Amino acid sequence: MPPIPTPEFWLLAPLHLLFAIREVSLPSFYLMKVSVRPARPEDLVALARLLDEIVAFHHGEDPTQFREPAAVEHYHYLEERLQDPDAAVFVAEDQGDLAGIAITVIREAPPLLNPNRFVLLENLAVATKFRRTGVGRKLVDAAILWTRARDMQELDLNVYEFNHSAIRFYEAIGFRTVSRRMKRTLAPLVETKR
Repeated sequence: MPPIPTPEFWLLAPLHLLFAIREVSLPSFYLMKVSVRPARPEDLVALARLLDEIVAFHHGEDPTQFREPAAVEHYHYLEERLQDPDAAVFVAEDQGDLAGIAITVIREAPPLLNPNRFVLLENLAVATKFRRTGVGRKLVDAAILWTRARDMQELDLNVYEFNHSAIRFYEAIGFRTVSRRMKRTLAPLVETKR
C-alpha cells in the first residue's frame, strides 16, 4: 500500500505542480539571446526585406493607402536614416538571425504643442518567427534610451487602426492614444464635355 500523503504535502502540492508546469511549458523565447545594436551598412539588404514584409501586410489591409512592397525603396530609406544625425536605426538579432528593426527620428512639433521637439518611433518591425517573444519590447526600450540620451521626454508613434495587435502591444507597454489622424478619399474630378 502506498504511503498516505501528509497534510504538508497537500499544502505544497499546488506549488510543486505550478513549478512543474512552468518548467515543462516555458516558451522558446526564454532560451533566446536577443540583443539590440545600432544598424550597420551591411544590414541594409536584410532590413529592407523585413520592412517589405511589413509593407505587404499593410498593403493587404489597405491597398489605397500603402504601395506594394516592390514599389517601396526601403534600402535607400534605410541608407538615409543611417546617415541622418537626428535618426537611429536599431537591429534586434538572435545569434546572428535578424529579429527586428526600430527606426527613430527627431521631429519638430508645431509651435502650439509642448514639447516642441520629440522623437518619433518611425518604424518598428519584428520578423514573423520572433513575434510575441519580447523583441518588440527590447527595440522600444532601445528607442526610449536613445530618446532620453537626447534629453527628450516624449516618444511618439503612429499606428493604423486595422493593426489591432500592434495597438494592443503599444498600449501594454505604456503608450496611449493622444490624437487621431483621419482621411477622406475624394472621387477624381471628371471633365464633362460641353
